[in-house]
Amino acid sequence: MRFPFEKQWTIPDHPPSHPDCFVIPSYALKDRTTPTKPTIAQIEVAAEWWKRFPESALIMCTGDNQRLGLSNASVMAACAVHLGVPAVNVIEEDRSLNTYENLYYAMQIIRERNFLQPTLVTLDLYTRRAVATARKMGWEDFYWLSVYSPGEPAYGYKWFQTHSRFTLYLYEVLAMVYSKMVGWV
Repeated sequence: MRFPFEKQWTIPDHPPSHPDCFVIPSYALKDRTTPTKPTIAQIEVAAEWWKRFPESALIMCTGDNQRLGLSNASVMAACAVHLGVPAVNVIEEDRSLNTYENLYYAMQIIRERNFLQPTLVTLDLYTRRAVATARKMGWEDFYWLSVYSPGEPAYGYKWFQTHSRFTLYLYEVLAMVYSKMVGWV
């Protein structure tokens, strides 16, 4: 269910014309084998775009930031493969623990592999912060796609953050404030 402030917070998509890679930062995992609904929605959108551009890669981003003993990227990669994306098209970025690191390490992969049209795939409430962070880092000529998803409690300390659309929104507003304070946006 949407609430009144969402429309003012979200930003319009900037879709790519010929994407060669999709960067999907994890929003959270429910457990050691299952992403939360927001993360699944991101993977599903990236997989749908991959079907249109099968030469593209999906960069799954996030290490073990929930202390589950495995990276979020590995669980996300398994989900993408389950949706029909060949494992050879899935890249696991498993070192990052936050948005800044997600984008930093993803950019290293993008440069190493000479990808020309990176496209962020994020939860709609998270897109504003992800795009602002990427711009501050110096990303150029990049695109983004937003996905809507209801909230769903995640494992551990992320339980409240991902619990509902409202808590997702509150988290993103606070995360934007924090990101401004530390100079990420």
